[in-house]
Amino acid sequence: MPADDFEGTHTLLSDDYAGALARTVDSLVPYADRGLVRLDEPWLEEEPDGEDCREAWEAVRDRFERAPDDDASSREAWRVELVDDGTGLDALSRLVELAGGIAGRHFVFEVELAREGRTALSAMPHHSDLRADADALPEAAFAAAEDALSGLDACLVADDPVAEWVARDRRWSVGPAVCEETLDERRASCYGIANLRGVAVAADGTTLRLSWGLDGPVSDDPIGKALTWTMEKLYRPPAALPCGDAERAERVATFLAETLRRFDGREIRGEA
Repeated sequence: MPADDFEGTHTLLSDDYAGALARTVDSLVPYADRGLVRLDEPWLEEEPDGEDCREAWEAVRDRFERAPDDDASSREAWRVELVDDGTGLDALSRLVELAGGIAGRHFVFEVELAREGRTALSAMPHHSDLRADADALPEAAFAAAEDALSGLDACLVADDPVAEWVARDRRWSVGPAVCEETLDERRASCYGIANLRGVAVAADGTTLRLSWGLDGPVSDDPIGKALTWTMEKLYRPPAALPCGDAERAERVATFLAETLRRFDGREIRGEA
């Protein structure tokens, strides 16, 4: 199914999306029986890596079968059976590797894995998005994915918030992102926890002090510096998280600390 219709249980958190995508797909293929890609073919003509995309697609096209019922808008769907001889995996992996390129991440518009007719993984490379459905996979599959991601700054995080509550005229939730929304639902903001640098319980025991940071300039050229300056001006995550009670504050702080330790080994828990 198209990614917009897929309701997974876990989201990929990663600083190396292309590498994490490749490892996650490879680790879950043994638990899947079918793969599917949706391709945006006009990107085959784009620089700088459109030619690489053309060569890869020409090399593996005969392993795929058209699946027009799964098309999404102008993106054609192609299906591959993941059989024991490994040729299906090799063909799918060849396309997944293209997600590391500028044209490639748009040409390979979506990637899916299915098990017994149920979508188990859905990825959209140009959005650096990957979601998996734990309910469609055996427990061993998630253990395999976590093992495959070791050595990368990456982990799978449950989509269900660890906490949701109302405080200071806002709805708050914490999961793969810290989100706040006005009670009238007119304004909402979410901030991915990968940019969190520190968390501490304030003296009142119910508020978390948060420190955030971006990963440096987009590039050192004038355009990159201008983009970085704009991002920093617009990027205003909450410096304080009013949790309402001590139990919730501790639960949220523990979740954030443990998740980012799994993500890249960072230690963010500190004293207020």
